[in-house]
Amino acid sequence: MESGHYFREKGAKAEKVIHDLSIKTFFTDWCYPNPPRPGGKELCDLLVVFDDTAIIWQIKDLKIDENGRYKQAEVEKNLRQLSGARRLLFDIKAPVKLSNPRRGKELFEPSKITRVHLISVLMGEGEGLLPFMDSVKHLKVHVFTREFADIVLKELDTISDFTAYLSAKESIVDKEIIIHGGEENLLGKYLHAGRNFDWMKNYDLIMIDDTIWSAIQKKPEFIAKKQLDKVSYGWDSMIDRAHEGSSQYERVARELARPDRFTRRVLSEAFFEAYKELVSSTHEMLRRRMPLGDTMYCFLITNDDEYPSPRRRQMLSLMCQVARGLPPMNKRVIGVATGKSNRSYDFVQLYTENWSDEDEQRKQAIQKKYGIFVSPRITASDADEYPKT
Repeated sequence: MESGHYFREKGAKAEKVIHDLSIKTFFTDWCYPNPPRPGGKELCDLLVVFDDTAIIWQIKDLKIDENGRYKQAEVEKNLRQLSGARRLLFDIKAPVKLSNPRRGKELFEPSKITRVHLISVLMGEGEGLLPFMDSVKHLKVHVFTREFADIVLKELDTISDFTAYLSAKESIVDKEIIIHGGEENLLGKYLHAGRNFDWMKNYDLIMIDDTIWSAIQKKPEFIAKKQLDKVSYGWDSMIDRAHEGSSQYERVARELARPDRFTRRVLSEAFFEAYKELVSSTHEMLRRRMPLGDTMYCFLITNDDEYPSPRRRQMLSLMCQVARGLPPMNKRVIGVATGKSNRSYDFVQLYTENWSDEDEQRKQAIQKKYGIFVSPRITASDADEYPKT
């Protein structure tokens, strides 16, 4: 009994390490620890569900044997559990009930998922011969050590950055790749090549050196990126507080969380520049709009520090309606508003597939009444993810 209790406790600690790291990357909203199968048995150690993507995690704390290897039976057990979880979710389509502290209870909807990633995390003392990918029943499985899980979840700490790496890895499973050192060296090559493995297509055998990761970390542009990225975590704070400012918070939070780390840096810089401009001025409010990709972002900073503030929220909604009808006519508009002193947030998410004559008339009426984006000040900026120093 004591031995069984020890291993359960050891396993729980290993899972908590990954859970804690995952929440920082994927947020509480989309992390479901230990979801149960119908009947109560555990489905997997962690399920991450974001938009059309599901990531199934199985975590095991193992000891190496006298030959410095994990027991193959234990390694394979992790793989079988991943395969079983995927089969239950997407083949059998069993009614799996999910729950987390913020979203409450909901039913998993497999029809909404188009991408599935499987990750086996082996959290033991460390084995130097682990493959970076494995397979079970023709399914691709990512194999993480404890050390690499810590590195990759901190380095690629947005859902977009993380899943892009997983997809890139899955595209090279047929290549013969020998990695000296840990998988962080493969990650280093991925980052150095512009976040892809396209360069591998011209080679039959690829050798990854064990000095790559340490060398990249010392590059001036890598260090500069880390410094510049600090402001982007202000955007993460907004995501984590989206439930405070909208009854439809999950849809809003999902749109806020969709950008990668570099885009979050650009958005954060624009938002906080607007905030600082209002603080140093005598204006009652300051409006900004910023197109990025297929989304228009609208920022409203006001002297209205009441919360909740119906007036501030109404003005933000009107801004978003106007912005939808201005070039480049982005169908999706995300609005964020805050006060000068009370740093509470309001959020608006707007998606309009088509722009009608009635929409245009409404936009013009709003502009005439409130002067929203009538004579905008146009500015341009240029930013590099890895700036040359």
